[in-house]
Amino acid sequence: MALDQPPTLMALLVHERGWTMRRLLRAFDETAAAANAEISTTDRSLRSWLSAERHPLPPARLILEKLFDRPIGELLAPPPAAATGNREPPAHEPRYLSPTSAELARIPPSVDLTPPSTGPAPAYSGPRGTHVTSARAATNGAEGRLMAGADDTFDFLTQAARSETRPEVVRLLQATIRDLVTAFPTQATALVDRLLDVQRTAFRLLDGPTRPASDRDIYFAAAIASGLLARIGVDLSQPVTADVYARAAHLCADRAGSKPLTAWIRTEQARSAYWSGAPETALNYLAAADTDGLQGSIAARVAVQRARAYAALGRADEAREHITIAAEAREHFTPDDLDDIGGETNFRRESELFVASDALMLLPIAPGTETAVTDAVTLMTQSPDANIPFGNRAGAQSNLALLRLRQGDIDGAREALSPVLTLPPEQRNHGVRTLTRRVRNALNDPRYGTAAPARAAAAELEAFYTTPNTRTLPS
Repeated sequence: MALDQPPTLMALLVHERGWTMRRLLRAFDETAAAANAEISTTDRSLRSWLSAERHPLPPARLILEKLFDRPIGELLAPPPAAATGNREPPAHEPRYLSPTSAELARIPPSVDLTPPSTGPAPAYSGPRGTHVTSARAATNGAEGRLMAGADDTFDFLTQAARSETRPEVVRLLQATIRDLVTAFPTQATALVDRLLDVQRTAFRLLDGPTRPASDRDIYFAAAIASGLLARIGVDLSQPVTADVYARAAHLCADRAGSKPLTAWIRTEQARSAYWSGAPETALNYLAAADTDGLQGSIAARVAVQRARAYAALGRADEAREHITIAAEAREHFTPDDLDDIGGETNFRRESELFVASDALMLLPIAPGTETAVTDAVTLMTQSPDANIPFGNRAGAQSNLALLRLRQGDIDGAREALSPVLTLPPEQRNHGVRTLTRRVRNALNDPRYGTAAPARAAAAELEAFYTTPNTRTLPS
């Protein structure tokens, strides 16, 4: 669309003021600061608002209304000369979030609450700016062009289907989610862009006319995408961002009407709380995960996560009780919808053993602790499946190193750590860094003193967990 035909009144006002995108960003920040609101935004978000491709959520709307001295409905509507008939102003709440305005009000205001998007930029390029059609268009070679073309094709299908969501679009969304869930255990943060694409597509579809039968499948896909993004937020030490994604995931899971899916989201929220140092909060989330009558792997996941949270609180009897409950749930395992998808949503036996051994290592060493720790490592090492989560592999090895240190075996500890210390920075997630710090702290035991092997191991560990991970998750 040409600059003399801006799609919204806000775009027209920006153009008339002669603002560049940088100037608009600065004006937004200045207005937010004057209102004592800790709200930030991005160039991409502003462009999507200018084109009315997306609607800002309540905190950002207040800033825009102050900045332009107009109601948000007018700002997002076409300029008066471009308006046609009795066009209604855009809805103040996207349909997929409309019941949760009270919940949104409880989200800390320090993040940009615009639903994230990494798909093709809007046609209107904004004031004095240019854009790249796809985030992947800059990738060199035929592979990059093919990926960019696939993005555009998917976007075309989505737009074409909005008048009535077609089954083939829903099937494509489901197939994409299945691929991402399968790849997630070993790729995780490398999948951020694709997960955001799926989330954006699902939200767009839910904003348009849909059939009740399609709604369930779309919400299901949106819940999984949002849940995995929440997981990545935790792994990248971005708990506030993770919480926003987790809230959206829980809403979508609830609307999908899937009990196992809703319980899975609760375990992701609990995982975030646990790794943030709040095991009591983790237990509250897990208590809200209704697993009555569920026989999929989610039952074992909830039980063993409760065991670890209890262990972190020093409640040894309850921790061991829930390790047993998880083992019993595994014995009665019958695959559900999540297990059928596989990958990250199928809680494998290897992962269960790792979390159980992690719980036991938070308690004083007792009979059975060494067996649990070594069994977790052995099962992961001997498994023919290369798709075991790298974080769980590294965590199991770290616990074995910690066990060896407590037994006075520094050489055995260094041997256990060797595969962990080779992880590239992008795989050194929050959990892995936390566990390796725990091993480093164990080297402060007086028995090791200033021994050369202990000093060398400490130096290796410090270099490992202090190397920054440059990846970030859009907030």
